[in-house]
Amino acid sequence: MPLSFRQLEVIRAVSRHGSVTLAAAQLGISQPAVSMLLRDGAALAGFSLFRRRQGRLQPTPETRLLLGDLDRVFEGVERLNRLVEDLRDSSVGSVQVAATPTLADNLLPPALALLRRARPRLQLVVHTMDNPGVIDAVQRERVDFGLALTPVGEPELRRIELTRGPLIAVVARDHPLAGRGVVSPRDLADFPLISFSRSLPLGNLVEQAFREAGVPRRIALEVTQSSLAAAMARAGIGVAVTDPFLLLDARDHGVARLVLRPAPLVSAMALLPRQSQPGRAALLLLAALRRLARSLPEFPA
Repeated sequence: MPLSFRQLEVIRAVSRHGSVTLAAAQLGISQPAVSMLLRDGAALAGFSLFRRRQGRLQPTPETRLLLGDLDRVFEGVERLNRLVEDLRDSSVGSVQVAATPTLADNLLPPALALLRRARPRLQLVVHTMDNPGVIDAVQRERVDFGLALTPVGEPELRRIELTRGPLIAVVARDHPLAGRGVVSPRDLADFPLISFSRSLPLGNLVEQAFREAGVPRRIALEVTQSSLAAAMARAGIGVAVTDPFLLLDARDHGVARLVLRPAPLVSAMALLPRQSQPGRAALLLLAALRRLARSLPEFPA
């Protein structure tokens, strides 16, 4: 006889909290009910589910093997429940998005502001992570869609290009290059370079720009986020070469933005699972992102 959904729910809750009392409170059932479900679950499974150590219930090695799949099962159930709610009431809904920090900071807020005028009760959960993390979250269908930077090399994902532009150079306002307006990779060779690992899309593109200019890319400071690269440049540490989306809005970022020529293009992409269809709220947010992207000024090339 298989474990029931309720028993699986109890196993997951106790694993998270290490306590029957806390698990019962989370699930809204009595402590004796949790204890009984655990006892019956262990009998059905044929092995011990938990051991008490230092006053806490800790999963056995067998139970630990189940926890990753349990999380995926319950994340799927939560996603289905959000979809049901979205279908039941067109004025509400929730969307889960995985996004790189640059796109989460600069594309999502104005798009959500546009959408919430028509759907003020919309709920949005944003998971910020690097490009590989976004791709993995979309592939595993843990989110409705993802926002990532190119290049994206996963053929099983559907892709929607939102906007594109060339890489830019960012320096402090008092930097010797600040008044140049346009620079080349060769102009940057004498200054400390703030850049990205080749394992990240931006790192590949920066490497490509320097290689095509015949200039070795010598990284003085390696970062993983565009906002951190800009902060380091603002502090006068060096020159950051990053994506153009970081400085989309009219805020005073305290840096000088330089056109980099020649520079490869980088795209902001929406990534969707190939097999499943996003819910209505997710599609509306995607539509708002596309409208916003069309309204952006063209990036200088």
